[in-house]
Amino acid sequence: MFRSEDKSVSRVKSVALGLFILSLLQGCTSIGPKLYEGSFTDYNDAIRRTSDGQMLTNLVRLRYFDTPVFLQVSSLNASFNIGANAGASADISSGSPTNYGLNVGGSASESPTISFSLPDSAKYYGRLLSPLSAKQVTSLILGGFDTETVFLTAVRGINGLRNISAEYKNTPQENASFSDFKETLSLIEKLRGQGLLDMELGGKQTDYSSPITIDDSTPLSKVLLSAATMYANVNNFEMVKYDNDVWQAHQYYKLLAMRFAPASKDSPDAQRLKQLLNLEDRYNFSIEEAELVNAEKSRGIMGKPPGALDPSVTWAEIGIRGRSMMEIMQVASKKVQIPAADATRGVAFMDANLFQERDGGLVIRSSEKEPEHSLRIRYRDHWFYIEDSDLESKEEFALLNALFAVVGGTVPGATPVMTIPVGL
Repeated sequence: MFRSEDKSVSRVKSVALGLFILSLLQGCTSIGPKLYEGSFTDYNDAIRRTSDGQMLTNLVRLRYFDTPVFLQVSSLNASFNIGANAGASADISSGSPTNYGLNVGGSASESPTISFSLPDSAKYYGRLLSPLSAKQVTSLILGGFDTETVFLTAVRGINGLRNISAEYKNTPQENASFSDFKETLSLIEKLRGQGLLDMELGGKQTDYSSPITIDDSTPLSKVLLSAATMYANVNNFEMVKYDNDVWQAHQYYKLLAMRFAPASKDSPDAQRLKQLLNLEDRYNFSIEEAELVNAEKSRGIMGKPPGALDPSVTWAEIGIRGRSMMEIMQVASKKVQIPAADATRGVAFMDANLFQERDGGLVIRSSEKEPEHSLRIRYRDHWFYIEDSDLESKEEFALLNALFAVVGGTVPGATPVMTIPVGL
């Protein structure tokens, strides 16, 4: 009876021990997802920090007239290894188990490898030196960036009004119409806030084909061939009928448009905005490249002065000229506050800081001591940083990164220059 009870107790303990070991092994399977989740967030944050650091470093380099260099992460691979083991023992030297032992072990390891690439110079710098298109500029406004900040950063001119220029020079050049340029942007924001103007997608129509006469005597085959030819080239067209059985294909496409509300007729600010931009007496104005608007088309061929330089021209569209990404970065680099000692030694020049006087945008500060702010880099024995509480600077810096991603992108065929096995 006594032995039977001992065996029963032993079996219960063995079962309990087995269940315990099984639960430990099952618990190990939950390590994988948690390890993946944590690593994904960590890598995402690391890439963001390095991207921000590269942009900030290149802005400081340009301030010192040093050559900017751009690397891109071409691949990021990580392998995860998870293992678990468990064992049990019992002392049966006396005939029945009296001492029990339990061994449980587990391991989890991660082996990441990161490859950096140097983009092909011809393709990459070709992108950085090309002016931004109207669609690239306006896509940022549709994406939620402040209109005034986008235009101040990415646009050279609007309907003949010119922004500050900053080619590869020491001091930015303020154009004669810059005050009107700034007033225009301020009025746009003011009118938007009053509900008298918006910046939304609108449609534009252009003639796509030459006029075609189609009457009862026109063969059906000719009609079908004309329609098929147009559709093969562009599928967003419509045939419009005019007098005398004349038809013409019109193409429709979407563009960001500046649209005035009917009540803007009674607004002095709205009328002032139209005066600054030399706009026709209309309500809708599409935004596109200056050379594509009606006021610019064919003027050079006809021997007329450019519309942007002819005060008598009235505009039916908003014609903008985009900056290149390199010019945008050159402008932004003027907002780096360099140490006075560097200016004294002649390694960098102090300038009028036009941008800091005119608007509260990007400011990059310098310090001998390491700041506590998260966005900082070390360069020429100094720290350069953007204060965490400086939201305007952080907004413009985010815009620079967004523009750089839109313009630069990833260049296929970039040459790997470094592969780092992070675990070593």
